[in-house]
Amino acid sequence: MKRQRISAWRSVVISALVGGALALGCARHSQTSPSPTSAIDPSGLSLPRLSQLLHPLFSQSAPDPATIFQEPFDRLDPVRWREVAIKGATRYQIEPLDGAGSLQASSQSGASILVTSLRVDPRTHPWLTWRWRIDRFVEGEDLRRKEGSDASARVYAYFDTPGLPWQKRNIDYVWSATLPVGTMLESPYSKHSKILVVESGRDHPATWRTVERNLLDDYRRCFGADPPTLVALGLMTDTDSTHTDALAYYDDLALGRAPSITAVESPEPKSRPQLAGTLPDETP
Repeated sequence: MKRQRISAWRSVVISALVGGALALGCARHSQTSPSPTSAIDPSGLSLPRLSQLLHPLFSQSAPDPATIFQEPFDRLDPVRWREVAIKGATRYQIEPLDGAGSLQASSQSGASILVTSLRVDPRTHPWLTWRWRIDRFVEGEDLRRKEGSDASARVYAYFDTPGLPWQKRNIDYVWSATLPVGTMLESPYSKHSKILVVESGRDHPATWRTVERNLLDDYRRCFGADPPTLVALGLMTDTDSTHTDALAYYDDLALGRAPSITAVESPEPKSRPQLAGTLPDETP
């Protein structure tokens, strides 16, 4: 019974993290590696301590205004990224893979999210790009139901919409093992969260795949309006609903004026794209 209550509030936990950080502005941050932060509210729900949440930052090394944010995951910066436990925890760490560092996400019957806050106008920098690979897929995935709503890999985009912290609209980009690319669903947890399948199937295990998404187009499709300011990005591999395990990797997360990579599959061994040098200066 307690497990069901916590599961039903998952979107509240994640969105409260983002909204709370924005409400506080500049939060305290640790100088050590990120660790899950949580507190218990009267309902028994695990919630983040708002006094310890995100520190909104842009990349200190962004080489070109055309690339307003980039994360090569050479290290897991505790100032930029905050991990919040939802139920148990996903293990996030930097691991060498194909000659370069990548973010490894390993989950065993648990879920936690990595979030970074920022403020970006999607009208001027609409392109969200990343690479990911899945070495072990979630078993029993069913994104239409709370009991099966786990994913081997997710990338969240949060927007500055009115309302309480847990009412922030977000797009949940998912690699689904079962649903076809292009599927859009309302999250079984919240009407403010839309699931968008951008990679599908098990045909490319342990293979880097590149995703490029236009936030303007996706927000209009999901919510029927132009997007407000993008206020946070999140990464999550979760298995708390299916009680299985999953292993995924994330890399080369970037926001820019134009897509940074055109191939859908990266060469092996891994070759890191030169994000700054490939983005044009023209605004779409």
